[in-house]
Amino acid sequence: MRKLYKFSSSVAQGGFLYAQRAANKKLIENKEGLRNALKEIGTKFRLIDTTIKVYNSIFFFFFMIRPVVKPAELIDNIQDGTASFAEWDPEYLYTGVYDLQEEYVRKDLEKFGFDYDKG
Repeated sequence: MRKLYKFSSSVAQGGFLYAQRAANKKLIENKEGLRNALKEIGTKFRLIDTTIKVYNSIFFFFFMIRPVVKPAELIDNIQDGTASFAEWDPEYLYTGVYDLQEEYVRKDLEKFGFDYDKG
């Protein structure tokens, strides 16, 4: 069952995903530091239902945004806040996902060529 989010001026379902790989499959040196940086961004933007998955060379950041959050500003903050943890591939994925439940997230990621278990 998809989660329904009720805001003062709107209703939304599903969520969002930001994913980025380290350039040339290099390793993320400080996974816990990266996780903490993403948590701080989640707190700053008051993101809802955040889930952070950090693997050897990729991270996935799942969340629901409030209607007042500007996606471009959020993306800039994610990129600035994570810049020191690896040399990142210039391409990243920011997209809506049908459902934030793991079963649906796996299906969405497979469509983009990402392996949720291996990163």
